[in-house]
Amino acid sequence: MSAELAIRDAIAGRGPITFAEFMELALYGSGGYYASGSPISASGDYFTAPSAHPVFGALLCVQLREMWRLLGSPAEFTVIEEGAGNGGLAADISEYAARLDSDFSDALNYVAVDIAPPARQHFPVLPLEEAPAGITGCVLSNELLDAMPVHRFEVRDGEVFEIFVTLEGDRFAETLQPPSSLEIERTLAPFVESLPDGYRGEINLQLESWAQRQAKALGRGWVLAIDYGFERSELYRPGRTSGSLRTYYQHTLGQDTLRHAGEQDITAHVDCTALDEAMTSAEFQLTGKTTQAEFLSRLGIHQAVEQLEASNLSRPESRANEQGIRSLLDPDGMGRFVVAAYSRGIDQFDLAGLSGPADGSATRLPDLPRLNPARHINLVDQQQTGGYFEVQSLEDLFSDRP
Repeated sequence: MSAELAIRDAIAGRGPITFAEFMELALYGSGGYYASGSPISASGDYFTAPSAHPVFGALLCVQLREMWRLLGSPAEFTVIEEGAGNGGLAADISEYAARLDSDFSDALNYVAVDIAPPARQHFPVLPLEEAPAGITGCVLSNELLDAMPVHRFEVRDGEVFEIFVTLEGDRFAETLQPPSSLEIERTLAPFVESLPDGYRGEINLQLESWAQRQAKALGRGWVLAIDYGFERSELYRPGRTSGSLRTYYQHTLGQDTLRHAGEQDITAHVDCTALDEAMTSAEFQLTGKTTQAEFLSRLGIHQAVEQLEASNLSRPESRANEQGIRSLLDPDGMGRFVVAAYSRGIDQFDLAGLSGPADGSATRLPDLPRLNPARHINLVDQQQTGGYFEVQSLEDLFSDRP
């Protein structure tokens, strides 16, 4: 049964459902988007930092090794990567660990998990429920929180209504009802008076339970979350009238979330204030925040550029690697992603990626990896063949244009 038929059956038997329930079914239900294909690939709908260039994983490995050392170089340092997808990031990190530090590589126990592990994997990916508990190490979340199901709301005459999804004949339609949770009204209370009539937005009510799950997973160490997000005051500013919800369908960015159910990605900006609150409630301490560009720069990404310039790669290979690295730092794209670290069960430590020298000069790194065609996307080829990847900037994703 297709995801669309499954959602229709769910609505037909129950009446209107919240958008969060609709999004859950469309992305993670039977035949849903993440369960039925490979969205992160040259033929997929979008790319992520790990698929753009392996230096992303290599520099995360540098940060993880520092965490290991700060914990006293334990015999086992476990990394749980949630939302690991096809395991590409896990493979990049594990491979570079062996090149970076054999002692760290021996201690590294990398556990990749996903709610819907794909059939094709670059690294073994386990079902989410098989993640260990009470680890010493790090929980890694890269572009995961943006795919959590969200509740949608609309402001009408100064009141907050929730957007539900129902069936009209054989098509999905929206209907406004009173909010299904008091938390929606509580979150929006400071902003409602300033929001124009017809204003729409999203609220993630799953961050609290996600943070509590990390508290069970992590005994000592850090949670490192990387995603696109805003603080709440920016997320709900009056000018952002259509919210941050966006879709990807056959390489095309859109906002029609009810079409192509199960065949398109649905994503929303992370409320970084809500994430901080949830992690504090779960007894984590905020270590710090920065942008992805600053994080990677402090860890030494410019050494990758220097190594590339000194290499004997062909011009096409060099250009492809340059483009991949540049995409990680793009100030209008992934370079603006938020990197947030939270600690638990340890004294607070400064982390190199958050507070080290801005140019990453503190450590000289062994040869950083190059694109692997079997695992990474050649962004130059995508652009030359009429690809779409060059327009996937944050300005496209989260502008106020429809």
